[in-house]
Amino acid sequence: MIKTKNLKKILVFTLIFFAVDLALTQWFLKNFYYKNLERQRSSDIKNRVYNKHYMYTFAKKKSFKSVYKDYEYIIHTNNLGFRDKKVRDIKRDNTYIIVIGDSFVESVGLDYEETLVGHLNKKNKQEELEIDEFLNAGVTSYSSYIYLKKIKNIFEENPWLKVKKVILLMDKSDIVDAPNFFNRPEFFPIIKDEHSVKQKDLFIYDLKKGNFWRFYYKQTTTGGLLKKIGDLIEDEARYLRDKYILSKKLKRNFFKIPSNQIHALRSVRTRSDISSQFEGNTLKESSKKSIDFAFENFVLIKKYLNNRNIDLLLVIFPWPYEIIEKNKRENYMNYILPKFKQNDIDYLSAYKPFLKGDLYLNIFENYIYNDIHFNSKGNELLSKIILNKIIKN
Repeated sequence: MIKTKNLKKILVFTLIFFAVDLALTQWFLKNFYYKNLERQRSSDIKNRVYNKHYMYTFAKKKSFKSVYKDYEYIIHTNNLGFRDKKVRDIKRDNTYIIVIGDSFVESVGLDYEETLVGHLNKKNKQEELEIDEFLNAGVTSYSSYIYLKKIKNIFEENPWLKVKKVILLMDKSDIVDAPNFFNRPEFFPIIKDEHSVKQKDLFIYDLKKGNFWRFYYKQTTTGGLLKKIGDLIEDEARYLRDKYILSKKLKRNFFKIPSNQIHALRSVRTRSDISSQFEGNTLKESSKKSIDFAFENFVLIKKYLNNRNIDLLLVIFPWPYEIIEKNKRENYMNYILPKFKQNDIDYLSAYKPFLKGDLYLNIFENYIYNDIHFNSKGNELLSKIILNKIIKN
């Protein structure tokens, strides 16, 4: 047994060690870590500017760093406030195709050359289409009503802009985003976005709530190291569990399941709040209402563009879970495909190429790890599908 005297020494040493660790960690966090994070986020917020017509967009003719999860990427914008290869004024005499959408079109986490529009422009030089360039009007978290408002605003503010076609990527995240716009606001109020770092705010909050473990690993170096070790152990256990699940599902030897298939499973499970909307025999009523609202906006977009002799093409594409889970994919497709015909909207389904061969390998190769978004290779494949459609037309 440990003597009482020795126990006191251990306790005193532990308290002193904890106090020193806490003090040094807080000094480092305050003077380096938090300031760096706030600087990064401040730059992002500063250049994702308010717009009264469609909530927000990019500041015009700026270069800034943006962060998505663990990925840092550079955004350059042109004189329209669109993401571009560099800061510039686009040529007034050129003819364009505008691509609009949400985070998939912005291509979060990727440099311009890896984005969908980056690949489209690269291939456009090879194909020599009857347009000079594709333009990227996409910004993360956009929705169908925002597309309608932004498209109108683009042409009303830039009557000189020569556009032959608008390509709109229809995303499943609209299922949860659409209800925010059911009231069809004419203008949007200014929303103040603070760029303070949340971890700093948790210092007092966790103590008040008695969440000492989170306080320990968020506010001390020792706790952070222990958390990382625990995460590594948990990640390895999850890897083995997923390997076992796949071996049973695919009826293959446990030891012959490759790591890329397990990595793909991480992407399949991302955003379960969206994928759960498509479980069962049919869509949830709330999901149907959001999709119906989206098509109301697509019809209005089509009418607006038709009056300007501009074609509209809607593109639907798979999320990782749809590549694996046929039932959820069919629930979605069975509801939306008839709507394109009912509303006489030209559309392109980009599903087939992602459903050929090894499905898990397709996810591993074409999507960002543990995420729903395409990586550079996925965007390149999608650009080929879109260009083939344009060429055929």
